[in-house]
Amino acid sequence: MPPMPSNAGGQAGPSTFDKLKMGGMMGGSVGLIIGFIFGATNIIRFGPGPNGMLRTLGQYMVGSGATFGY
Repeated sequence: MPPMPSNAGGQAGPSTFDKLKMGGMMGGSVGLIIGFIFGATNIIRFGPGPNGMLRTLGQYMVGSGATFGY
């Protein structure tokens, strides 16, 4: 008996664009978490600086999220 064709009866997998979107979202999420941990640690150790605590923490989180999400 011949083997069944690979595309018979099943759905196609995610497209390349869908895989890129998912990877970017996952990388961005991991980057935000790492940026939060690293930023909070630096704020506790060295103080928030002239920008204030929330703005400094946000800069760490956005920078890390953009790095990992790209």
